[in-house]
Amino acid sequence: MPCQVESYSGFRVHERPRRFTWGETWLEIDRILEQWVTPESLCFKVKAGQHTFRLEYHYVQDAWEVEPVSPA
Repeated sequence: MPCQVESYSGFRVHERPRRFTWGETWLEIDRILEQWVTPESLCFKVKAGQHTFRLEYHYVQDAWEVEPVSPA
């Protein structure tokens, strides 16, 4: 699902996401659980409240995507 993300940009663009939209609601990121880079995107697994989400920034489209992650 497309979303908006506010992120900290330091050494690189979108170094650390701070909050994102889920539907029309802004969710604050409590903790970044994982982060990784692929040739096409920058990915984060984050905790927002009681829920876990995967955020993915697509370089070519210059767009963010969010999806909920099922508890393990």
